[in-house]
Amino acid sequence: MIIAVVSQKGGTGKTTIVTNLAACYAAQGQEVMLVDADPQHSALDWKADRPPTLPPVHALHLPEQNLFQEVQHLRQKYARILIDGGGRVTATARAAVAAADFLILPTLPSKFDLFSTEDFIQTVLQEVQTYKPVVAGGIVLNQLQAGTAIGKAASEHLATLDYPVFATHLHLYVAYREAAATGQSVLEYDRHSKAAAEFAAFFAELLEVTPHA
Repeated sequence: MIIAVVSQKGGTGKTTIVTNLAACYAAQGQEVMLVDADPQHSALDWKADRPPTLPPVHALHLPEQNLFQEVQHLRQKYARILIDGGGRVTATARAAVAAADFLILPTLPSKFDLFSTEDFIQTVLQEVQTYKPVVAGGIVLNQLQAGTAIGKAASEHLATLDYPVFATHLHLYVAYREAAATGQSVLEYDRHSKAAAEFAAFFAELLEVTPHA
């Protein structure tokens, strides 16, 4: 299965989500390939820092012009392919959407980010749907601060969009940054943390909506 994490804007936490997912799938004993299609190569940096004692995650960088074709070849070897699709509406983001079986669209709770996510759905997803009828996926609200009115307003706005939304929200916990700096997931870094608990819930929800893939 190919899962792409993409967004309209940079800074939405795509790399944090995709690297944590890669580690979660690897912990299940699956062969995981992490495809870094972001020019910043942050996912490759995470992979370079990953301790060799942890479940292995394979990783490589693919430029936009090779992304779609190469990912199809990788599908023959790896049970899970995760694409860090880069921020903003670019050819890379379009190629990632076209290649994926399932999309994760992270968004921050600000009004501008919510509108950008809505624009991404109305432009890129609808464009890809002209030649790929089914573009399954879900929006995840990311980097929330607990107890804020903006988070509640963001949840209400997402509910009005014509696209699935994950019930699990991810918060702005320092454990995510600390884990990323050591090449780990938050569950590996501190399994008793709030970040680990919520990401485990998000991963469980993802498994439920992709049960046969």
